[in-house]
Amino acid sequence: MLTRREFLRKIVGAAVSVAGMMTGVGAALSGCDGGEETSNTTATVHPVRTTTTAVSTSTSTTVVTGPETGRDIKIGLVSAVSGPLALHGKADEWWVSLAMDSLADGVVCGDRRLHRFVVITRDNRSDPGFAAKAAADLILDARVDMVLCSGGTDLVVPVAAQAEKLLCPCLCSFVQWRPFVAVRGETVDRPPIWAYAHAVGLEDIVADLTAAWDRLDTNRKVGLLFADNVAGRAWADSATGLPPAAAAAGYECVPAGLYPASLGDFTSYVSEFKKNGCEIFCGTFAPRDFFDFWRQSLEQKFQPKIVTVGEGLIFPHALEALGRSARNMTAECLWQPDWPYQDSITGRTCYELAKDYMAKTGDQWTPAIAQYADFEWAVDVFRRVIDLNSRREIIGKVAATEMDSCLGPIDFTAPVDTSGRSRSRRPAANVYKAPVGVAQWVEGEAFGFEPRLVSAVGSPRLTATGGLQPMRYGP
Repeated sequence: MLTRREFLRKIVGAAVSVAGMMTGVGAALSGCDGGEETSNTTATVHPVRTTTTAVSTSTSTTVVTGPETGRDIKIGLVSAVSGPLALHGKADEWWVSLAMDSLADGVVCGDRRLHRFVVITRDNRSDPGFAAKAAADLILDARVDMVLCSGGTDLVVPVAAQAEKLLCPCLCSFVQWRPFVAVRGETVDRPPIWAYAHAVGLEDIVADLTAAWDRLDTNRKVGLLFADNVAGRAWADSATGLPPAAAAAGYECVPAGLYPASLGDFTSYVSEFKKNGCEIFCGTFAPRDFFDFWRQSLEQKFQPKIVTVGEGLIFPHALEALGRSARNMTAECLWQPDWPYQDSITGRTCYELAKDYMAKTGDQWTPAIAQYADFEWAVDVFRRVIDLNSRREIIGKVAATEMDSCLGPIDFTAPVDTSGRSRSRRPAANVYKAPVGVAQWVEGEAFGFEPRLVSAVGSPRLTATGGLQPMRYGP
């Protein structure tokens, strides 16, 4: 089996030569309303229309019919096409194209009719307010049958809240489950009815982080700085976030509080961490905010042995922008090509999906590829739906999902375990947790940075490939 580096070396040359293949994809996505406030595209998976053939002879007559054609199934996709979180939406055009090709003959649903899928995309502009508006537009104006959403907790939660308010089935991923189940201001004992998630467990990430930190000799002092947003407040939570877990693992936390988005000046925080001798730093940032923080850290010669950045360093392109000063940074790992899962629609492995993405875009693979699993989930649901006009039947089939996807298993037949422990895969009625790990970004051969999985204590099917190495400073 090829190693990741062998895979990248083999693919990158071929990928660049066929990047032009994607130029036709944009033509398949046509605008819906041309409005100024939200950009949107529509893509359709066309079925083969019903045909009847009669063959007559003097002795026999044969009539061959295909399944009856039903109405279109409209799927709304709220995507980060633009703005500071646009890396989350980087693979959406690719997977929509993949779906169009893979389901060209249509899908026979529970009503035994052949249906085509229409995917209507709205740009959330990396803004929670626009995300909510985009979801409402899809549900009320485009009248979609279901909404899909990924792209970080702060962008997913507003979409789920609108779906809940407007009684529309909604499937989500790449979102922390605790803020997700609280979209109505409720608790895990009374989660949303219309929004379901293949979610991220912060408790899993935290367990992986402390296990990874334990492998490097430090003074166990951790400087903490979190964004004042939904995701950051979850990380900072005094009961369920990183601080209590780190303290329980024997780390001394130096919390600096919550910082406002787009702060720009982090010098006072950096000074506090340096004064306290923190050899570990962990925080949550949008990429642009972290660029400012890290530049000011280097200017003040704050050089911790471990730098962990949640939310903002999931994708390789953010590391490329930071350059060599980002060597050996760590972050949560949400998907990699060597993960042992398959696409339920095409049967392709994670490796093959990454290969296809790179061949068609000429770009490095990205964990955003795995957001395609939301569409896999939608197709699985509608294959089982008899009355496509019944939203209650649709959400009922969502709640009965048991399938495998390119982002791992989704099993809502598993019992609910509200203990919040990392081994609980279904911590709420509308949540099944996806596998996660912690990766270290190391210098690559085919690309500037490649992630190496260093911890995955809560996901036994994932294999860590090496110990944690200290940050590299200088040339």
